[in-house]
Amino acid sequence: MAMEAELKFLLTQSSLPALDSVWQQLAVTVQKHESVQLLNAYYETDDLWFRRFDAGLRTRLKKGQFEQTIKLAGQQHGGLHLRPEYNLPCASVWPELNAFPAEIWPQGTDLALLQSQLKQLFRTDFVRQSWLLTLADGSTVEVVLDQGEVVSGDQSETIFELELELQQGDVKALFALSRQLVQLLPLRLGWQSKAERGYRLVQNQPLVFIPADHSSTAALLKSLQYHESYFLRSQDPQSWQVIGQCIKALSVISADFAALPSPDATQALSFFSSAAYNCALLNCSESLFSA
Repeated sequence: MAMEAELKFLLTQSSLPALDSVWQQLAVTVQKHESVQLLNAYYETDDLWFRRFDAGLRTRLKKGQFEQTIKLAGQQHGGLHLRPEYNLPCASVWPELNAFPAEIWPQGTDLALLQSQLKQLFRTDFVRQSWLLTLADGSTVEVVLDQGEVVSGDQSETIFELELELQQGDVKALFALSRQLVQLLPLRLGWQSKAERGYRLVQNQPLVFIPADHSSTAALLKSLQYHESYFLRSQDPQSWQVIGQCIKALSVISADFAALPSPDATQALSFFSSAAYNCALLNCSESLFSA
């Protein structure tokens, strides 16, 4: 089992030419790997067994070899995602559930029945470029650039994102690297996994207006990032009001949010891509993780 600790960022095409030089500025050593095509199929049952247990099951074809992965219920601290995952070779595009350790399954799970109920739900196919960064403190972080799409039937969404995954070292190093990164490139801290986007396509659940959740700092961060994405798609003035409410509430507990300039709806993308806004999100996320 591996524990995946990652931060995800959304970027624009204009940032691509600068990536190689940015890694050279931020790391002691940089290993750039060849780009590869990754074909990923996600599986479920009609009653969404895996979704109900907050798990994800996929197979991946990479360089002619199949691998199966199950990600179990984890934790989300603002932008930081922590999830246990198991990766095993498999013979074909279809998962082989009995190959995974028996202890990961809920008590009483009928694996044979579950296997028979599997169906391919959606795909995430993309080209991945990766770099392995060794930082000054000795931590190593894998950075991947994924370009492709999430596909469900005749529906699709573009994938264009950076993921920073800690390979060795303290999670604090991942946050420190990310804060340096947003100073150099106009990025937006991501909040949805590829699997989450796939499920939304399958279930025809586009982003819609929802009231802000003030129940906790984590809930406020989630509401803020949700409405960031929703507003950029919809320009819904109600959504902009929620964004203002979330920032005001977070300003009470975070000096970083209190120091932000008043956002302007006509310059929303620039605000959401700014270093100050993303550092505020990262600092709150790190505080949640460290609490």
